[in-house]
Amino acid sequence: MPRMNEQKETGRPVAAFRRVALVNVRIESRQRSPVGLLMLAACIQDQAQTVIFDPDPDDAQLAEIVAFQPDLVGIGFMTQTRFRALEIHNILREKLPHAKFVLGGVGPTVEPDKTFEMFKPDALVVGEGEKALMDIVRTGTFAGIPGVFIPGQPFRDAEVFWNLDDLPQPAIDCMPDFYRYLCPPGGIRGKWFKSGTPMIMTSRGCPYRCTFCSSHLMFSRKVRRRSVGHVMQEIRRLHDEFGIDAVYFFDDTFNVQREWLKEFCAALENEPYKLTWGCQIRVNLFDVEMGRMMRRAGCVQVDIGVESGSPKVLKAVHKDETVEQIEKAFAACHAAGLAPMGTFLVGCPEETWEDVELTKALLRRIKPSFAEFFYLIPYPGSELYRQAVENDWIVDASYEGRGMVDHPVLKINFTLEEQVRIRREYFQMMSFRNLRGYLSPTVLLNVLASVRPCMVRAFLREFRKTRNLRDAMQAYVHALRNHSAAAAARRRRPVS
Repeated sequence: MPRMNEQKETGRPVAAFRRVALVNVRIESRQRSPVGLLMLAACIQDQAQTVIFDPDPDDAQLAEIVAFQPDLVGIGFMTQTRFRALEIHNILREKLPHAKFVLGGVGPTVEPDKTFEMFKPDALVVGEGEKALMDIVRTGTFAGIPGVFIPGQPFRDAEVFWNLDDLPQPAIDCMPDFYRYLCPPGGIRGKWFKSGTPMIMTSRGCPYRCTFCSSHLMFSRKVRRRSVGHVMQEIRRLHDEFGIDAVYFFDDTFNVQREWLKEFCAALENEPYKLTWGCQIRVNLFDVEMGRMMRRAGCVQVDIGVESGSPKVLKAVHKDETVEQIEKAFAACHAAGLAPMGTFLVGCPEETWEDVELTKALLRRIKPSFAEFFYLIPYPGSELYRQAVENDWIVDASYEGRGMVDHPVLKINFTLEEQVRIRREYFQMMSFRNLRGYLSPTVLLNVLASVRPCMVRAFLREFRKTRNLRDAMQAYVHALRNHSAAAAARRRRPVS
């Protein structure tokens, strides 16, 4: 093994680990690029040959990863994808006996002991992993590195980049099949983008305390934000190198800092091209002036976590927002020309049939352009999880699948059957509005032009299974995305 201070001919330090495979874990078709792994790769690509892999959910061979012959494998996953992560880990352990394995992401962070016992890897990284991975690759060891968790060894909290501008730009060049994310229709509802909508994260941390969220265990409650200039560098690269004309910002709360947002919108307006974008916002921080500013800068859609139309339920989940603020924010969106997407929860603590009726009444008043309805999930690490364990609410602890839309996993005040009924009634209320929003004339024409038998089969199979038009359309779009990705791969395949 080389000494740490050895130098390559390029002048870069020689790492103890020479070939690093970073593996994303998915259980459904590609929707978003693995932003976390792209950042990790950017931090170590000068130390070791680094490749990001994002295997399809049904890939049981993982041949590309095995062929790369890494000496370090990093696997990132969430709680709801841990069984697929375990499958990937076990396959690669058998086929790469010489490699070391380190696990990271939200799943290992919120349940380190349970994760280590389940996988038996060489180590876990708890929390933000950039600095820990840099040290691991540089030294070739896991011992004594802040953020590295190994049972029976002293643990120190991970060191983080407090100034996010100190992070390099995402290492797109470490992902040979990045083009597979650049597929229509994109992640902005009712729009069709030939090159999709890559995901960008401009900040870390959320100061709010929703009981169903555990993101603070990963990024803390302190908001750290990249400078506007740093974000614009990423946008310009996507535009100049890949022809991207739309992105989605998936920060927990994009509008948490008004002055930053004002500077950012001004920067976008000064660009020689038009960028279309969407984001997530908090209603207590939003008004029509902000909405119009965002619309002028290219924003067309905002996602809003409404959760409920009941003040009692909002208080129970510590939403720290009021029904009045929700109504004002949706009115501001409509006035500013933004399409507001509302997300709602089914089966919350203290929720009764009266509260369900309040939510239906709110839906009628705020008139969201789109709406999604999710079963409440007690993710480990959240305050809700503690409540659920203490009160014996959990009836299904697997969490594997499409998370909050597959089936209810809690029984608080409603039976499982009643929760299914409530969600169905909500969707029926929004069926026309959702259909009209998703299938805009532009989308409909492009869908018809791109139709293939595999997409029709996916649509019919899902509709027979769920009797839900929304789920069937999503299955169609997933098949469309996979078809587009496969076509892109064929176009890039060298001619022998």
